[in-house]
Amino acid sequence: MNDQSPWSVLAIAPLLGYLLVIAALPLVFARFWDHNRNKLIVALAAAVPVAIYLLARSPDGADRLIETAREYAAFMALLGALFAITAGVYLRGDLPGTPAVNTALLAVGTVLASVIGTTGASALLIRPVLRANAHRRYRRHVVVFFIFLVSNGGGLLTPLGDPPLFLGFLRGVPFTWTLHLVAPWAMVSTALLAVFAVVDRAISRRDPPPPPRIREPLRIEGAWNLVWLIGIVATVVAIGSYGRGWSAAPLVQIGAMVGFAALSIATTPRRIHEANRFSWAPILEVAAVFLGIFVTMVPALAFLHDRGASLGITRPWELFWLSGALSSVLDNAPTYLTFASLATGVVNASGGQLSVHDLGALAAHPTGRELLAAVSCGSVFMGAMTYIGNGPNFMVKAIAEQHHVRMPSFFGYTLWSLGILAPVLAAVALVVFR
Repeated sequence: MNDQSPWSVLAIAPLLGYLLVIAALPLVFARFWDHNRNKLIVALAAAVPVAIYLLARSPDGADRLIETAREYAAFMALLGALFAITAGVYLRGDLPGTPAVNTALLAVGTVLASVIGTTGASALLIRPVLRANAHRRYRRHVVVFFIFLVSNGGGLLTPLGDPPLFLGFLRGVPFTWTLHLVAPWAMVSTALLAVFAVVDRAISRRDPPPPPRIREPLRIEGAWNLVWLIGIVATVVAIGSYGRGWSAAPLVQIGAMVGFAALSIATTPRRIHEANRFSWAPILEVAAVFLGIFVTMVPALAFLHDRGASLGITRPWELFWLSGALSSVLDNAPTYLTFASLATGVVNASGGQLSVHDLGALAAHPTGRELLAAVSCGSVFMGAMTYIGNGPNFMVKAIAEQHHVRMPSFFGYTLWSLGILAPVLAAVALVVFR
């Protein structure tokens, strides 16, 4: 432990307070919380005092805020670009929301999440899934399992899949290293898909029969947006592979994201946006809520970085649960880096000579690879435990509500994840991270 650290456990208080506020306001003052302007006001009320404190009392407060602002801008640029581009793709045709079709769509999304990222796969597939189930009375469970699988767990197999893994790639973890996590990925995906198939079949029996309709063959409209989507993926890979150490890399990446989004808006016919019920409201909601999270988590992460070694966390299952638990309420990307750093310290305490700036060496170390695998799985899987654990969660929730799906409250969703996702992850911990 760093005895000179200025951070105490009170550093976590602003984040916890903000999380409680955004969890309680939709329940107590629902009409107030419905407006994105009010969400921004609440976020600023939480963020501004923390920013002032960091500037006034922390020696490196300004640097931390600048780095956080850069991460937030990159986060929102990627999320916003994927949101805009996928809104220009419309899957037209007859796609009935039967249990078999729903399970197949979630399975496809789970695989696709590692190819174009959890954000890209979520934004691309959530609208077709919602349209396929538009006739059903009970459909919130479909969106909940969508968040579990497509918005989180599916992205474990490549650095493109989820932001934490991409940060590891930027710090030297080989691109193909995450393919070694296929066993826990398959366990979680298979178990959740099986549970979903049973639950959806049981619930579908309570739904009214679908209205008769003329079957229409499936076809994709707005296919040009797939080109812009490939451009997004190529940019992320290129910056990650060749832009390390280049100070202008973040600005280039943000500029590319904005450029591809603008190309999508310019080349997409209005009728496709209308068919997808496109508006900027869902992504503006994400931007407002996560502004408060990014700022208030700065002192919380500083505390974990400085004091984390005193927690006595040394075993893979401990890192799996702790990194996962914090990824449920913090942005999982910096949480991943914090616990990857902690894993490096564990290896070095046993005689290793690893650097936190070269996680590739940690991934190659016999003990380090087990610890890094635990951190990777915990950060990715448990980002699904709450709406705020990962950016796509809130985006999917907002789009679903725009399509008139009554989603669970913050605590209601957490009960779903504790009842369904947590037991599956406990089994993974017992089998893989003993």
